[in-house]
Amino acid sequence: MFRFLATLVWCLLLLLPVAARPLFPSQPQAERLAALDRFWADWKKIYLHEGCGGAYVDTSGDEKPTWGGSATGTLTVSEAHGYGMLALVKMASRDPEAQENFASMVAFYHAHQAASGPGLMAWNQTRDCKDAPDGGDMSATDGDLDTALAFLLADKKWGGYREAFDQAQQAILAREVTADDMMRLGDWAVDEDYSGTSRSSDFMPASFAAFAKAAGDLSARWTFIRDRGYRVWGDIAENYAGNTGLVPDFLVGLPADPRPAEADFLEGAGDGQYSWNALRFPWRLSLDLLETGDIRAADHLMVINRWVRGAAKEDPFQIATTYRLDGSIPEDQSTGSAAFIAMFAAAAIAGSGDPDGDQVWLDALWSALISIPLADEDYYGNTLKLLAMIELSGQWQEN
Repeated sequence: MFRFLATLVWCLLLLLPVAARPLFPSQPQAERLAALDRFWADWKKIYLHEGCGGAYVDTSGDEKPTWGGSATGTLTVSEAHGYGMLALVKMASRDPEAQENFASMVAFYHAHQAASGPGLMAWNQTRDCKDAPDGGDMSATDGDLDTALAFLLADKKWGGYREAFDQAQQAILAREVTADDMMRLGDWAVDEDYSGTSRSSDFMPASFAAFAKAAGDLSARWTFIRDRGYRVWGDIAENYAGNTGLVPDFLVGLPADPRPAEADFLEGAGDGQYSWNALRFPWRLSLDLLETGDIRAADHLMVINRWVRGAAKEDPFQIATTYRLDGSIPEDQSTGSAAFIAMFAAAAIAGSGDPDGDQVWLDALWSALISIPLADEDYYGNTLKLLAMIELSGQWQEN
């Protein structure tokens, strides 16, 4: 059944305008899937662990520190948990342990609900199997959105997760959406300093489209949230990054005056730049292009792709780790990060309007990505690499 549906999706994609048809690396799919299988096995061995009454993505499984403001002695964060649950559903047709592993991750999720109530996950756990002190029991929107999607996909595949999806999506709408239907940073972002803010990597239009199809009476709300996000993030890119299509990690000023955050708004100097949060924005758009064919995703990605090909001089290893919205590079940035290469590789499925050059660029990105040893990256880089490989190998569409 899943293979039939995947074939049907591809037939429908052929009916899309040329600009909206996704590209894939020209390497034979069997070889791409073999590379994915090898990396998946290595990733699971390092990062997917059992313990604390379930399973979790050990963000320091490679003995490297966990960043993003997490506590000393961090075991995992809800962002990682959402990625892990999504990856397991997407890899289920290739991994006979996936369903059991997924159930163990669900047990850990239920054991660490946010203090604000059920349906959202506490964002940070430590190695004593407890939620981290000083706010670790608050939520983070990105992890909750990915977890909700994983529940929805798992229910379609295996059954038994519809109630968990319903609870999660209702909790997100109640506690992680601003008054003007943008995604909050988390259930905690309700005071004057944060109530009018949003994070670019929390705009997940493909997920919102899937929720709209499944959510019954709440469908119109999810559709409005999706359309609202396209308008706001599109305006941000047009007004502040017309030549690059980039968006900042965070925006402020909702609803009347959306604009990039100032430096050190929440996490650091790059808060108003295209940095370690915003790098996921193109990947989220690419999934929407892949799953819905939305021309808004294609149009935005094409601007990004035209810019980054020139900025990197057609060399993936010249992609920097942070950019100002005008495309210039702040001081002290490195190049060759798997995280950034992976997310621009996902973006490249939309092309830039130059079919031959776009294929060469995507092939170069894929080759660069799979050449980076797991040991050279941390949890974040390796996990974003995994998710991009699932998409670019064609495995994402199997579900």
